[in-house]
Amino acid sequence: MSILFYHFGLAIILFFLLNWIGSHSIHAGYIRMSILVKADEAPAFNFLYRAFSPVAFITVASAIFYKTDQEWLVHNIYLVVVYYFLFRILFNLITGRGLLLNWMTQAAYVLVSVPASYYVYDKLIIHKEFLFPTAKELGSAVWLAIVAYAYYTFNNVKLSDERTKARKANYLENRYLKYKSIYGSIIEGTAETKRQEALIYAVLIYEAFNRPKAYRIIENVLFRIGLAKTLGIMQVTTSSFIDDEGSVRLGAKKIVSDHLKAKLKVEARPYGGGSWSIRREVLELYNPDREYISEVDRIYDEIMTRYYPEDKEDPHVEMIEMHKKMQNEPNKLSQQDASDADASA
Repeated sequence: MSILFYHFGLAIILFFLLNWIGSHSIHAGYIRMSILVKADEAPAFNFLYRAFSPVAFITVASAIFYKTDQEWLVHNIYLVVVYYFLFRILFNLITGRGLLLNWMTQAAYVLVSVPASYYVYDKLIIHKEFLFPTAKELGSAVWLAIVAYAYYTFNNVKLSDERTKARKANYLENRYLKYKSIYGSIIEGTAETKRQEALIYAVLIYEAFNRPKAYRIIENVLFRIGLAKTLGIMQVTTSSFIDDEGSVRLGAKKIVSDHLKAKLKVEARPYGGGSWSIRREVLELYNPDREYISEVDRIYDEIMTRYYPEDKEDPHVEMIEMHKKMQNEPNKLSQQDASDADASA
């Protein structure tokens, strides 16, 4: 049981290590899981990275165990790769990302990586030969050059992304309809326009994707001991404990409130910028990270196209809606000004 425990621990380390390395290999063509459709610019790199990195990991780990006189950990170490894929699939299912997975590709990773791991274990690792390459083995570099050439050639092949688009669209529709059924009354009751409503849903979907339920449960515990400051499905900064519903309520109010600030800021510029600039300002107030703003904006665009097509086609619809709201509440601003004046006095 002890070796099972250590091997499963190695599998978890492998999972987070590959994700960390991948996130720092974007320039090499690494493509991360995302709600949005992204073209795979380096299909060979992504396949080989995900299929053979586990093999490399157990090889390096075995060398370390041999050198540190922990040979008992090398026994059946190829099972680390099996545990890694089981943990990876389970993790994605628990975090609600199963709809985003290409199961045929996942199966291909397993069918390549697991046999390769066993082969390396059986032929090299248990005999320690991989630590002491011979001249004959070094001569195989010619074949490695041929493999590298094939890799480079295949890596420049651009594959169709139609299935990926369908999978992403299915996930986005599933999330939108789910959150609309749960939080729709809160969002629609807070948003002043359909565009604001769509933006709230976009932030909600993206935040929920990055902070799934399992993460939020841990975050709730950390908040109670003072180690977390944001809570809920919309990751709102708060000083008191709130649940997901309270998070959506506060997040929606913040977006609507920030919309007015952003509108005044954009209109004060000599060159203006329109609704696109206002939206970017609102998102920057929510999270200043550029990638965050870009991805949420793309989700917003998908939501507008699918669920609010009429509002998207009319560039003046937001101004008209807000004007109608101000007409329905003509004294709201003046009353607020009076209250502020009394408070100042």
